[in-house]
Amino acid sequence: MLALAAGVVALAALGYRARDADSRLYAEMAALMSEAPAAGWIAPEFPPGWYMSGLFREHPAGLFAPAAALARLGYPAPQAAYAMNAVYQVLTIVLIQRLAAALVPGLEARALGWLVQLLPIAFTFRIRANHEQALLLCLVAALYGTERARSRPRFVLLAVAGLVGLLLVKGVLALFGPALCALWLLARRFTASRPAPSDRAAWLGLAAGVVAMGAAAALYEQLYRQATGEPFWSFYLARQLGVAAAAGEGTGFAAKAYNLVWYLGRVLWFPFPWSLALAGAAWRARRRPWRSSPASGAEAAARGALAGGLFAAATLVLYVGLFTLSDRRADRYIFPVYTVVGAAGGVAALRASSRLRRLAGALDRPWVAPVVWAVTFGVHLFAGRLGLPTVKLWAPGP
Repeated sequence: MLALAAGVVALAALGYRARDADSRLYAEMAALMSEAPAAGWIAPEFPPGWYMSGLFREHPAGLFAPAAALARLGYPAPQAAYAMNAVYQVLTIVLIQRLAAALVPGLEARALGWLVQLLPIAFTFRIRANHEQALLLCLVAALYGTERARSRPRFVLLAVAGLVGLLLVKGVLALFGPALCALWLLARRFTASRPAPSDRAAWLGLAAGVVAMGAAAALYEQLYRQATGEPFWSFYLARQLGVAAAAGEGTGFAAKAYNLVWYLGRVLWFPFPWSLALAGAAWRARRRPWRSSPASGAEAAARGALAGGLFAAATLVLYVGLFTLSDRRADRYIFPVYTVVGAAGGVAALRASSRLRRLAGALDRPWVAPVVWAVTFGVHLFAGRLGLPTVKLWAPGP
């Protein structure tokens, strides 16, 4: 918490502003919202001078409200969205460790606290004001709630909150949330020696989450109409589907193959080098039996790691497959894949490399992950102020 507090203070003291256009837009929108009555926060507008004007209906307003509330409490409004992004980032790291602890031994789960912070994608999105970090937090919260509901049904509430949060932050892409929770439960069941007696509670919780998402969408529409006199979802979906239809340069096999290669290139690089470690583990495990008896703790840990690997593979196929077909290309579209692959690959690397495992053991201290966060956050903060160049791996164009 001290590292987070120091980062939030530094953002305000230095008057930080990101260089990417989306972050600047969303930070300005949150700042403007903080000056408006809270009843109108559901219908933010484009700030003056941007590529559009009037009502902002490219996404629901869930991303902006927490930052606007923080600014209303007295935090500098231009930096409020960046501060909230830091909060989302820290909470995500904590939940990733706890989710991983359900599958793998404590050392491996705790090591992910600093390993995932060193992924290339983490450096790219370290200080932003866009949707991706909030989306990832909601998704990990939904997964953690789903996992814990297998033994403690009250965690269904966390899963439902995560799924509704996904809807309010990212709109139609929230549909990935229930699908990934279902894939998580299937991976757990497939690799278990026997079904967990309370898996039914997790499945019922997932169904409740879907119902809650529908109810939240209906309520959002009603409140939006009350605030503006206009619809939200019909306009939003028409725009999103229209962009998807117009984004691609072609619909033939060559265009789809290019999309596939483009996204797989991202999956290779942004979780690097753990993407290679996961691929190597998958190759080594291709001839092993996928079920084993519960004879020992080592075998239980192997089943947990297998469940994580299967979930990572299913997540990759789901995201890359759908966006390959949609012809929409951007690094951020498959943002959760990078963390899922990076975490699963990190565990695989810890098991394959005795040297890395010894390093993880030496760094197995509660202060290591916060220090890594503080150092990398500070480096990114000052690199931006110094105007150091950024590296673009491979542009979305052909």
